[in-house]
Amino acid sequence: MSDYAFFEYQAKLTNTGHAENEGELVHCMIRMKNVDRNGKRLHDIKLHQQAGDDVLFVINPGPHRAINYSSIWNVKEEELHKLEKVSDYHRVGDCECYAVVRIRTLYRSG
Repeated sequence: MSDYAFFEYQAKLTNTGHAENEGELVHCMIRMKNVDRNGKRLHDIKLHQQAGDDVLFVINPGPHRAINYSSIWNVKEEELHKLEKVSDYHRVGDCECYAVVRIRTLYRSG
């Protein structure tokens, strides 16, 4: 069994004071250790929280931006290897963030 967990993360980054349907799509894959320093396996909830915090640190939206509609879910390691185009890579501690896309877009409801 691997000592790593793999996640896919998506969110919308918006400017505060603007319509929530405008913003940038943030989509990344995450690889992070799923054991602590003593080799004890960490729970998925804790891993999801830590991965989300690490992505927030990397994105650093600033005081006039907000993250809306974020979601994170487990994926298999193979999904990370399937990535064809990675626009950016960041490492925060034991967490590796592979940014797949961060594009300005307009969201439409319904």
